[in-house]
Amino acid sequence: MTKEDLIELALLGSQECEAEEEATNIYVDLAEHLITRGHASTITEIDTILKGMTVEDASTMLSIIHGEVLEEGHKEIATGEEMDAEGYMLLRQLATVEESLNRIRTYVGGDSMIQLPAWVQAKMAVAATDIDTVADYLLSSADPAPKK
Repeated sequence: MTKEDLIELALLGSQECEAEEEATNIYVDLAEHLITRGHASTITEIDTILKGMTVEDASTMLSIIHGEVLEEGHKEIATGEEMDAEGYMLLRQLATVEESLNRIRTYVGGDSMIQLPAWVQAKMAVAATDIDTVADYLLSSADPAPKK
């Protein structure tokens, strides 16, 4: 298998890459990087992030992990000359939001008359507005993110 094939296998997730030792090693390197950088804290989150990455993004991350890339082109990214792989961060944050929403739904249990402290109501209103604003922007942007 080529390195690209191994990376592609690793991006499929923890269980899918177990059959190939080199792909598992790549998965572990990527997972450790995501955990140490605070982007993920569970295997489910890691798998969600990796499934949203391209082979090129993962290859770049592996180069950084192994010290092959010394610095990121911040000026090029800021001016739009170069793209920065931020998709994995977004996927991790979405996984966190989804997990938190499921925990809240479990707590509320469908009780529309549940009484909550004012600060909880305020935080939920702000969070809902912020998430809705991001969704509106991403879905209506004149320059949408490239699709894979």
